[in-house]
Amino acid sequence: MISVILTTYERRGPLARALTSVLAQTLTDREVIVVDDGSTDGTAEFLETQPVTSIRIAHSGNPAVARNAGLPGARGELITFLDSDDVWQPTALTELAGALLQHPDAGFAYCDYQPQVSSMPKSAGAIDIFDPLLRTDFLVTGGVLIRRSLADAVGAFDPRCSPAEDWDYWLRMAARARGAYVPASLISIDSPPDSLSRAPGGAIYAGNVRVMRKALRWCLTNRPASVRLARECLRRNLLASARYHRRHRAFGRSVRDLVMVARGR
Repeated sequence: MISVILTTYERRGPLARALTSVLAQTLTDREVIVVDDGSTDGTAEFLETQPVTSIRIAHSGNPAVARNAGLPGARGELITFLDSDDVWQPTALTELAGALLQHPDAGFAYCDYQPQVSSMPKSAGAIDIFDPLLRTDFLVTGGVLIRRSLADAVGAFDPRCSPAEDWDYWLRMAARARGAYVPASLISIDSPPDSLSRAPGGAIYAGNVRVMRKALRWCLTNRPASVRLARECLRRNLLASARYHRRHRAFGRSVRDLVMVARGR
């Protein structure tokens, strides 16, 4: 069975579309857990009419908190997460699960999506994608299917890394297991103007820097061959943060970022 953990906040319309795509999956051996992060737009009432397990939490504004709320009740041997802005193709779960069946040495499967990115590793078989993930977060929430054993080993999403908590999770996942690529666009993603990745104040840049610092610390202890790359990626993200804050006239923050670049941390 596959556990689908769908998280939402104030997305009554998009949630209905996302949920429709879940219930239309050709693979029917699944459970659907919807975590509502304190919506006030009728989401709770809508979910009462749907064949799902609904969990309502006090509003956190943090996707990591919402996803973590859904994990304890997940009973599936495979686990996937979906954002309420996104929509699956009908065969998404079938094809992702098929990749894991075909590649028992893979801990997770991942697929193409629309709109697509060009940096995704697209090799056949189960491959190590940790280094490519250090360079850029090319995975999307609903485009990854994870074995339960790997999800248990990775643990919870880190709320401190929001809104880049998914990148941190993927890196911790890829540090432990290989991934199987599915050469098909199985999900359409959306990034509305009020998404957390577009939050004012440069929150995404701060999140990215935290993720890179965590990855560098892990590499220093566990993966020496990737230390140089991790340092380069941290430097690049610090520079991106410095440029953002300079454009927005937050000169003190920009200078702090540049000092960190000079210190290499």
